[in-house]
Amino acid sequence: MKDILDTPAERDLPPGKAATMRVDLMTSIRRPRRRRAVRLGIATLATAAAVVAGVSMVPNGDGVRNLAMGSSELSPTLHQAMEQCLSWNAQHERLPVSMDQLAVAAEQDHRAVALFITETGYFTCDVSRPPHEEASGGTSGERVWPQRNWLPGPMQRFVLSSTDWDGGDVAVTGRVSARVDRLVLEHGDGHTTTARLANGVFGLLSEGATVNEKAELVAYDATGAEIDRRLLFRPSDEFDHCYVDSSGTLVYGEPGADCRPAERWGQ
Repeated sequence: MKDILDTPAERDLPPGKAATMRVDLMTSIRRPRRRRAVRLGIATLATAAAVVAGVSMVPNGDGVRNLAMGSSELSPTLHQAMEQCLSWNAQHERLPVSMDQLAVAAEQDHRAVALFITETGYFTCDVSRPPHEEASGGTSGERVWPQRNWLPGPMQRFVLSSTDWDGGDVAVTGRVSARVDRLVLEHGDGHTTTARLANGVFGLLSEGATVNEKAELVAYDATGAEIDRRLLFRPSDEFDHCYVDSSGTLVYGEPGADCRPAERWGQ
């Protein structure tokens, strides 16, 4: 019996189309709290990187990957993708947000992800703009964000996109506290990618070898000491500990005896 998520028989489709359809279908139905943002393109990435005008750019077979820490670093194509995100946000009246409130964005070929942070909330977006096709994607966010000034420890991941369910090439965005001097993605096989940090947010596009299900984000302070380590492919709202603010109020996680201090965040 054919599963409802199966695509039509591959013999009836062009080569590779079945796999592409399944990825798009699974991305569209994934629950928002657990979903990774739009899966970035499946082309193999080049290992060499260059920084041009503050934008991380890596050429590959089909185009360029860009990592922008703020609206001033957007490439023309990434700027178009962000305009699409803002258009969707305006249509759904999620929360007032502008290009100036873009914290970090990343693109690979015709796919992009972004994190906007406002004075009261946040907005995330993923968008796909294939040539000669209508833009598609999704958005999420909070108009009122009680945890805005607090982090669950030194770091907090927001948007994660990957070419495979638990691995492949990834793009990651999130926030860090003032204690974090360096943030590294350990791919799970000995390779690493160092994130860019700016104004309390981070962004990274995995470089070189692909990432596997054992991948971890590791934070270091200014002395080089490791201060936090977390699995990359874990839902961002699941924690090993609860976190309380300076007054003892629960901010993240479930109430328990093993609560840790939440850390202040400032942009």
